[in-house]
Amino acid sequence: MNPVIGITSQRRDVATSYGAQPATTVTLSYSDAVVGAGGVPIVLPILDPDAIPTVLSRLDGVVMTGGGDVEPARYNGAGHEAVYGVDPARDACELAIARYVAEHKIPVLAICRGIQVLNVALGGDLVADIPSQIDGGFEHFVTGDGNATRAHQSIDLADGCRLAGLFGTTSLKVNSLHHQAVATPAPGLHPVAWSEDGVVEALEPDDADWPLLAVQWHPENLVATEPAARTLFGELVAAAGSRVGKL
Repeated sequence: MNPVIGITSQRRDVATSYGAQPATTVTLSYSDAVVGAGGVPIVLPILDPDAIPTVLSRLDGVVMTGGGDVEPARYNGAGHEAVYGVDPARDACELAIARYVAEHKIPVLAICRGIQVLNVALGGDLVADIPSQIDGGFEHFVTGDGNATRAHQSIDLADGCRLAGLFGTTSLKVNSLHHQAVATPAPGLHPVAWSEDGVVEALEPDDADWPLLAVQWHPENLVATEPAARTLFGELVAAAGSRVGKL
């Protein structure tokens, strides 16, 4: 059987025949990438945190997706005018997901907001706005001209880290669609990739038995052109596949 991969979602209003209605949404880039890697995607609605153990105990892996910002109060941060798209219910749900997958060592691919949620859930904090809070920090929210689907930003990976081994290189080009980032890594996590201005671009767990892939860029938008992006989804599905039949 193919492994079942839960994909976190966000709420958006969608057009219907009877007007705009709130909906649970995941862009096809995420689900298509999971399918392409051999997994079966399941969209996870924004749930009460108490329901998370019941749901996640039935899954083989999780993709934690991008989206709006984490509420700064969640990591004892000060407010910032650049913070946008805060959804308290989504924060509560995904923080519970992050803690559950860490405790149970469930295979995870955490993307953009996903790496930020994971870091906050496990005790780390965030840079609320890179350009205004990091000395020398450049604009990382780069849209237009096809930048979402084009590898245009250089990052360096630590020698010997898992990602460098998977990609076969310590230098990579990625896309960039964020204005927040990991500041202090949570206990049990350590940074393994950085952009040219020193912003953390990936985390790995100290526990090598936890199949966690956590990146600040958006590989789901690069699977058509970048082998490294396909590798990330392939590794997630492979790790999830090892759980099939053992739940």
